[in-house]
Amino acid sequence: MKRLALLLALVLAPALARAETVDLGPKGVLSISLPAGWTMSSKAEEGSGVAITLTPPGDANAAGLLNVTILPTPEPLTKEKVQEQALAISEQFVAASVEKKKELREFHLAAGFGYYCAFTDASRVGQPPKKDDFKVIGVGVVGLRDDVFAAVGMSADDEKGPEFTAMVAAVSSLTLSAAK
Repeated sequence: MKRLALLLALVLAPALARAETVDLGPKGVLSISLPAGWTMSSKAEEGSGVAITLTPPGDANAAGLLNVTILPTPEPLTKEKVQEQALAISEQFVAASVEKKKELREFHLAAGFGYYCAFTDASRVGQPPKKDDFKVIGVGVVGLRDDVFAAVGMSADDEKGPEFTAMVAAVSSLTLSAAK
């Protein structure tokens, strides 16, 4: 698994421009490698964590959101738990999707677990792109440690397009280091 994450990092390295960090206080420092030209903003959520927004360059129709939650009481981090959470938050998108089912995909993290499902909005198929009205959404969960999780939302017009692919790579780059 770590070997795959390292290989993925090496392949994606030219597309990932720089690492950004978010201080989680005593819980550590969250790092994310942003795709070239992308920007990041973060806002502390009182008592619970941080909301991180990923914005693509130019007029690309895409958006990323990570809601990092710090649990007051650590819970054992397991692959199965993260998968269950990803499937649970995906449920709301099934009925309106082309896929009509949830299919787990993996974020290839160096440490922890991450999974998401991607859905194509059936009402947007065959429609021209429309700013901030996305054809594809990916939702999932990343568990970085027993007390640090993130709900992930990625929106774009094409699951195989550069924006969606860049967001998957950015989320896959997440690491949590000890507090400074």
